[in-house]
Amino acid sequence: MNVKDGFILGRFTKPFRYSGEVVLWMDVDDSTPYKGIEVVWVEERKQLVPYMISKLKPHKDRFVAVVEGVTTEEAARALCGKSVYLPNSELPVLKSDKFYFHEIPGWRVEDLATGEDIGIAKRVLDHGPYPLLEVDVNGTDVILPLPVNFKIEVDRSAKLLKVEIPDGLIEVFQNPGKQDDNEDIIFEEE
Repeated sequence: MNVKDGFILGRFTKPFRYSGEVVLWMDVDDSTPYKGIEVVWVEERKQLVPYMISKLKPHKDRFVAVVEGVTTEEAARALCGKSVYLPNSELPVLKSDKFYFHEIPGWRVEDLATGEDIGIAKRVLDHGPYPLLEVDVNGTDVILPLPVNFKIEVDRSAKLLKVEIPDGLIEVFQNPGKQDDNEDIIFEEE
């Protein structure tokens, strides 16, 4: 499997006890679909290498994995800090108002209210209280907020994302610092 054919499920974080078990943190909203995984892929020397999981048990907000061939604390420690991948085919099917961040680059973006074509999705930035959608609007990068209360419609077959866009937001990016022609600025001297 290649990195482009998979997604990051999480990361091995630290050894658990001394028998080679390792803690697996899953970076997912719902870990239920992954409780029965039997094979994970780990990046080693720029290649994904398969590791068989013989046992996976919940431990607080994480999981303890028994990985075949990993029988010592030292071997478990060698896995720590490494990202764990699964094939894209193992992603759960989402509802029509949800999408995976990695699937939308290159999709068309439309204004949900007006149906106006906005541009092409570049990526999703997930660095704050809610994700931000970066869209190429005729050569200008526009950042659209995606808080949970905004309406979103996903059309996978058309590769189209319809999003609620606050009034005037796109114009802010297209005309940064531009002053309205009707606006007079008055400076007073003190």
